[in-house]
Amino acid sequence: MKSTFLKILLLIFIVFNIGLGSFGLSESSEARYAEISREMVKTGDFLTPNLLGINHYHKPPITYHITAIGYKIFGINEYGARFFLGIALILQIYLIFRIGKLLYKDEKIAVAAALIYLSFPIVIIASRNLTTDAYLITFILWSLYLWLQNKVHHSKIWIYAFYMVLGFAFLTKGPVAILPVTIFIATYLIVKKERIKLSMHDLFGIIIFVAISASWFIAIIIDNPKLWNYFIEKQIVERATNAEKFHRSKPFWYYLLFAPLLGFPWVFFIIASYFSNIKQALQKHTIIKTLTIISLLIFVIFSAFSSKLILYILPMYPFLALAGGYLLYKISDMKLKWFCKVYEVLLGLLLVGLVVSLFIPSISMDLIYSLPLIVLVAIVLLYFIKFSPFNSRQKLQYLGVAFIACLMLTHTIFSRSNPYTVNSVKELVSFVKEKKGTDLNRLIVFDYLLPSAAFYLDQNIVTVHNKSFPTIREIQFEEGDEYKKDYIDLRLDQDKEHFELLMNQNNNVLIERAKHPMPDSLRYLLKNYKHEQLLDKWIVHY
Repeated sequence: MKSTFLKILLLIFIVFNIGLGSFGLSESSEARYAEISREMVKTGDFLTPNLLGINHYHKPPITYHITAIGYKIFGINEYGARFFLGIALILQIYLIFRIGKLLYKDEKIAVAAALIYLSFPIVIIASRNLTTDAYLITFILWSLYLWLQNKVHHSKIWIYAFYMVLGFAFLTKGPVAILPVTIFIATYLIVKKERIKLSMHDLFGIIIFVAISASWFIAIIIDNPKLWNYFIEKQIVERATNAEKFHRSKPFWYYLLFAPLLGFPWVFFIIASYFSNIKQALQKHTIIKTLTIISLLIFVIFSAFSSKLILYILPMYPFLALAGGYLLYKISDMKLKWFCKVYEVLLGLLLVGLVVSLFIPSISMDLIYSLPLIVLVAIVLLYFIKFSPFNSRQKLQYLGVAFIACLMLTHTIFSRSNPYTVNSVKELVSFVKEKKGTDLNRLIVFDYLLPSAAFYLDQNIVTVHNKSFPTIREIQFEEGDEYKKDYIDLRLDQDKEHFELLMNQNNNVLIERAKHPMPDSLRYLLKNYKHEQLLDKWIVHY
């Protein structure tokens, strides 16, 4: 069983890396993290994150540092930006397996839990887009594994390792990293009716945790004491309670709608299995009771937060997967066969979608890549329907893995052929390079934050703020006026003059959104731009 599991991990890692650098960065989150990391490598300043030439303190630096290592190994490109996301994915799956073994003392359940986790769409979404979330959940799972290891072996090595890794989790996304770990430990101890026992090693471990987690914050606050209030008030309190200010406010029921879809179809399998065995699960199995409470608490607490994005709820899914691994072995063969049918239908729908996409004019699918994928999906579907040698439990797990692998390949092919659909401006920047080449002076982006434009040009761009919220930059921590060469705020009279001078320079290119172009009062500045090209939702003036 374990050797098969390790082979699956290797297969998934290979599939993950196929074409990983062939599709452009997505705006805005992935492009933002990639560009900040690029600027770190270029400037050699790994302490202060900079986005388009302006200090950007929204997140601690671990994600940027990991990405920068990818650039050092593979170069500043999409593959370098995403490579370690694949490593994080494999570590997550393996850690679920190890945690499952510690909880259940059963390798079959542990493997099932790991493969269920792999099959959640949200896990692949997090791993295919550069943000903090994939690295955060990796550190969270790692810390929980170390804590459980200490429960079994009672060794100071595990205690110190737990606090150290938890410190790295904090340096990935701040205080929110502690929440799932605290919920797990508190629920585990309460359900098992164990008392909290802190040894001297725990006290020293807490010191290690504080030293690691606070290291970056202390370093930059010493340099600029105003950042203390910024972190506490704006980045913690306001993001949790006043997300409207960041345009990330969602209603309480937001995750009630999206959480099942992000775990489809396994979430529905787990719920169906759970209610079929609810009495036994809750009364006779403390682990299932623990995992159920943890999942519900994370769901409710994250729903209560004002700030919500799809990936924020990711920490709930490892606990759902761990519960699902156990429940998979408690349901009838007849239900398992029905669950298998669902995955067969999904594979069939994917196959039909791939074929139909070849005949839809608005969708571009490269035949060199899409035809082999169509054949592959057809073979996989036929194999599981007609020739599968596995029992229903094994078949369901392997169907989940096969579907998610085919989905990753589909995403790669679709994204590389339809860059504007996935919100990438790689082709837009390529057009600018083609038209101006080495003669390009400055690329000016009007009223939109476009980090990947700087990434693909490998140079700073000029961002012009007019009315768009994302282009409002936090310049209160800037020393001097150096940032003004890359940022223009049209609310300021002196910046309006700067903008006019810039627009009159030779060999500049201006990009604006077709739906939100420059106002008529400023269009006279385009008189020197002889050419205009519409590219999807963008207009390029040169």
